[in-house]
Amino acid sequence: MATLTITNLTAEAVYLADLYTEVPANSSIDVQRSASDLPRMRALQSAMADGKVSLAVVYSAAELGSGLQAPPDAIEAQDIAPVAAADAFSAGSVIRAALVAGGGGSPDDVEVKAVGQLPFKFRVIDAWAKIVTAVGASTLEVRTQAAGGGTLLASLDSAATGRADASDTASAVATPGATEGLFIRRSDDAVVGEVFILIRPET
Repeated sequence: MATLTITNLTAEAVYLADLYTEVPANSSIDVQRSASDLPRMRALQSAMADGKVSLAVVYSAAELGSGLQAPPDAIEAQDIAPVAAADAFSAGSVIRAALVAGGGGSPDDVEVKAVGQLPFKFRVIDAWAKIVTAVGASTLEVRTQAAGGGTLLASLDSAATGRADASDTASAVATPGATEGLFIRRSDDAVVGEVFILIRPET
């Protein structure tokens, strides 16, 4: 069975009828379910669509071995054609990262892609966030390294709840390398919500 990690993005408990349980405010639970059950879990899908919870799925060895889960998770560099600068038509991809509450008052990093695991060179075209729990004078930075290092790709203000748009996106590209990944640097780990990053492959 797959392990489902369900994270409550709100300040109130969320009841999921599919699982006969509730997810405490700003917390996560792990449950075991067959991957084939996911399409039938309407309460979970509704809560995700409403922005109340996020879901991360870790498939079992047997499920991965079956090959049935591989197609959506097996995107490689060659699957996305690089875009020349002069090409007016370009395909983009949106990356989503969930921000779960930490202890509060300290900066931290939310790992989106581990160091050394960037699949291809890309440029951040846009970034936005849905802030559920805000912290005054706090910020979010999209970077290629943890601890505020690497290349700054975009920055957002997380001082108010609701939608936050990037105040700027850098002109530099993210290039695969042994020290390069993708991280959200929170100036305060009490900020809760989701970050969405629009990227386009680069030659």
